[in-house]
Order: sequence, then C-alpha cells, then structure tokens
Amino acid sequence: MAVNLNMRGTLGALMLGVAGLLAGCGSEQQDNALTLVADLALDAVRGGEDTPPAAPVVTRALVEQVNQPLMLAVPTQLGGATLFTRVGRNGGTETWRSPEQIGLTLDANGVLLSTRGLGFDLMASDVQATATALGARRDADTLRRLVHLDGDRQEVFENHVCSLRFEGRETVVIAERPTTLTRATETCRAGTIAYDNVYWIDQGGFAVRSVQWVSPQIGTLDVTYLAR
Repeated sequence: MAVNLNMRGTLGALMLGVAGLLAGCGSEQQDNALTLVADLALDAVRGGEDTPPAAPVVTRALVEQVNQPLMLAVPTQLGGATLFTRVGRNGGTETWRSPEQIGLTLDANGVLLSTRGLGFDLMASDVQATATALGARRDADTLRRLVHLDGDRQEVFENHVCSLRFEGRETVVIAERPTTLTRATETCRAGTIAYDNVYWIDQGGFAVRSVQWVSPQIGTLDVTYLAR
C-alpha cells in the first residue's frame, strides 16, 4: 500500500528560489520564506472549490537546497500545513519551531512530547513505553501520561491506556522519494477520549512519519521528517 505524501513538483522555479532564500538568509527572512513555502504548498493542491484537498507539496529539490533539518506538520482536524526547522537538541529530545512560533518537542524515536503555540497544547508527557516499543519494533500495551491545561490554566494530569500493534510494511512517498517503512498503530483511551496514533518507522525504530494526538481541541498532528 502506498501512502501518498508525494510532494508533486508543481511549484517549479518559484520553489527553488524560496529554497535559495532559506539557505542563505537570517532568521526573520527564513521564517518568512518558510511561511511562503507552506502557503505555496497548500495553494498548489487546493484546486477548485469542488476538488478535494490533496497532500501539501514540498519537492525533493526544495529539501535538498534548504540543506538543514526540515519537518512538515499538518493539524488533521484544523487543516493547514506548517514547516519547522530544528532549533535545539537536549540529550534524546529535539525542539522544532515554525515561523508562526509554534513549537514541537519530540524524542529520539520521533514520538511527540509537547507542543506550544497551538492554543490547546500538550504541555508535557511521559511516553517512554511507546518509545521503547517502537525502538524494539514489538507489540506492546502502553501507558501514556499526558499533561494539559484546563479552563483555569491549571495542569490536568491524565493516564491514557494504549495498545501498540505493528501492521506490516508500507511504501511512503516523502518529498518525491519512496521509502519502505513499517506501520504501527497505537489505539488509546482515557475516559470518553479515544484516538489512534499511527507511526511509520524505519529499521532503527524512528518514526519518519507519524500521526499523533495532541488534545481534544487540536486533534492529531501529521508529522513528516523531510530532512533530519
């Protein structure tokens, strides 16, 4: 089965020009360029009013010319797409930032730890059981400990009981490059909340692409590592 994140080359020379700007400019200009790329990517696939939306477009040429770690994140419930660059590493965690000042922190396996700037953020989490199972490439029952804020901006601690199951190999096309990855689905429940996290992992247990839950209001983020 092919999962189409193929970033079709419809942006041509304009995208390459933006890539050059990204590679050689300061942080503010770089943010503007990243925003432009994300907007262009969405515009290129929106089509007419009767055309269903397709995946955002980011070409392999763009990724190579940017020549730095690059991530694409799509809020599946809210829509839109945002490009992120890596701004920090601390042990096994990485922090990524978008031009809109949205922040994502993920662990060494690509598992989402926290978000900032989305409005209803995942403030913190303990997802070690998930990361361990992905790294070992084995089925497991997992417990996710998540922290959100309530209406009074007080921390709410939640335990989400999950089941992680590996489902076989799939070809995922990322920025025009097909890659065979292993798909795993983590089915989670906590009271009335139910959701699936989906991971497409490489041989080392790293989630090159994933769909991970943030909060009831945000839903899930579809995260793709375009360049690491």
